[in-house]
Amino acid sequence: MNNLFSQRLQSHFTQMSKYLKYVFNDFFVIALMFIIGGLGYQYSQFIKGLTPQLWWEKPILIIVFLLSITLIKVTTFAKQADYIFWMPKEKAFYNFFKKGLIYSSVIAIFVQVLIWFVTIPFFEKSVATTSVLDVIVLLITLIFLKIYVLNNQFLNNYHFTKKNFKILYQVIVPLITLIVFLYLNVFVSLMIALVMFVFSHFELRKLKEHSIDWKTVIANEESHENSLNRFFNMFTDVDNMQGIVKRRKALDGIFKWFNKDVYSLLYSRGLIRDKEISGLVFRLTILGGVLIALIDNQVVAIIVSLLFVYLIVFQLIPYFNNFNDNVFIAIYPIDGEQRIKSFINVIAKIMIIIVIIFFIASIISTNIIDSIELLVLLLIEYFVLIKIYVPNKIKKAQSNY
Repeated sequence: MNNLFSQRLQSHFTQMSKYLKYVFNDFFVIALMFIIGGLGYQYSQFIKGLTPQLWWEKPILIIVFLLSITLIKVTTFAKQADYIFWMPKEKAFYNFFKKGLIYSSVIAIFVQVLIWFVTIPFFEKSVATTSVLDVIVLLITLIFLKIYVLNNQFLNNYHFTKKNFKILYQVIVPLITLIVFLYLNVFVSLMIALVMFVFSHFELRKLKEHSIDWKTVIANEESHENSLNRFFNMFTDVDNMQGIVKRRKALDGIFKWFNKDVYSLLYSRGLIRDKEISGLVFRLTILGGVLIALIDNQVVAIIVSLLFVYLIVFQLIPYFNNFNDNVFIAIYPIDGEQRIKSFINVIAKIMIIIVIIFFIASIISTNIIDSIELLVLLLIEYFVLIKIYVPNKIKKAQSNY
């Protein structure tokens, strides 16, 4: 089992390194530096102007810490075939899964420390303290709570008699502990977190006598892999990435705006109904809009908006060949040029909506003059992408298909 886990972990690292080189390309790294710098500057200005012990500060901290505690989930590296081929050694899989729990805990603690470090200035302002001890106790409490949550996620991988409810261990217990920490006594909350941490470890020891809930294990692992693949798919094509078609009846009204011909009908409905591509565009649009609304530095906001418009267009282009394997499109009495025009027309209408959203988001954080300047630059990029970049990329893809 040790060798099996090592092989799965190595395979995971190989996949990560394969796609991370596309994520952290030169263009994105430069943009990321501007984004981090701009957000860091805005955060420091926000902290400087913050009045200590306002009523909303502690609830914000509780929400941030609750989200951070649930951010990382247990990774088991289980495969669909494991419950068949390894059934005779099912009890030995406890050690295999335990190594996955340790790996997940190390990643989770690292992320938790990073979030804790970023929130220290806000924490000191909200509770009006400069005590180093309070800050350290906060970190220890958060780590205990995080390991407690991961242990309970691990417990749910088995047919355990005391099946844990997600709302209890992931929300209620951490919420009560954080409320005690911020409103009553830091050491009492530390003791609560420690007791729950120790209790969850004692529960883990009982699992060797129980059978594995393979359906839950495989579903959780596939969900974890799909989350990673969706992130990587923002930057490059991901192997074995399968979309899910979903009926979106509420959006039928907007199809009249798209459907000028048969290919416009095909691509517009395909893009919107495909859960993978529509979800990706939606997430990028929301993320970009939120970042633009939070950044009041015009230069950084322009860079972020231009970057996100490019990323969205870049992700939409491969969808042009989505129906190439469908034999029925061969009977369409329409030439290839019209197909390209229809696809570009669909992308153009989607992108003009996104440009308007980014423009509205910029009004929230900057004045109207700066927002108009951002809109002008977005429109310039829009016309360059739609008139030059997209047609060239499609024709190049067709020549290689």
